[in-house]
Amino acid sequence: MTGWMYFVSKTMAEQAAGMFAKENNIDFVSIIQPLVVGPFVMQSMPPSLITALSPITATGFWNEAHYSIIKQGQFVHLDDLCRAHIFLFENPKEEGRYICASHNATILDIAKMLRENYPEYNVPTKFKDVDENLKSVEFSSKKLLDLGFKFKYNLEVDLING
Repeated sequence: MTGWMYFVSKTMAEQAAGMFAKENNIDFVSIIQPLVVGPFVMQSMPPSLITALSPITATGFWNEAHYSIIKQGQFVHLDDLCRAHIFLFENPKEEGRYICASHNATILDIAKMLRENYPEYNVPTKFKDVDENLKSVEFSSKKLLDLGFKFKYNLEVDLING
């Protein structure tokens, strides 16, 4: 688990790309994506899905590393993310940063959804250092939605049927 280094490196790369674009008079659009879920074509399960499904898939030490990411998580379906890239690409007047997060959920919400849909698994009901009244942290996609973009998938479909 790379933790904060991953997020810092992504932010620094975005800033460098933005500065390069400005210096060279290039249009620049950046999409900030949360945890990406949905179907995949890789031979192995992608890290984002391992994290999203960690109440089922993780064991031992790895639980806490993954749980910290989805404790108050934001999610988007892969197809919605791809559609957002195309949507913004087709609107050349748009510029700047766009958040593309269709759902906000806590680890308690995710665990409940997994327990209800996969009763055969031992999905935890409590998590270390997680208050049962934990509220989600919202990432607003308002800027993207105000342009007319619409999300197609919901969180249950993303995780359960994805």
